[in-house]
Amino acid sequence: MCLTAPARLISAEDGIGIVEVGGRRRRASLLLVPDAAPGDWLLVGAGNALRRLDPTEAQELTDLIAAATAAAGSMPPTGGPR
Repeated sequence: MCLTAPARLISAEDGIGIVEVGGRRRRASLLLVPDAAPGDWLLVGAGNALRRLDPTEAQELTDLIAAATAAAGSMPPTGGPR
């Protein structure tokens, strides 16, 4: 499963960026956001920066993901697929 999440661009070189998501650094393609600059917030999924986010939007999405994760952790297991 892939999660699309807000990430802060740390550095960029030759169309590849280093982004930080939840304290972890990962590589992401910047082909869809070629003018992204270090410090920008990006929506990243499947190793690709999909679009730029403003800081308020990035914080709102981060909060929603944290709330959903907490809610999922408090739910009883469903048994899952067999």
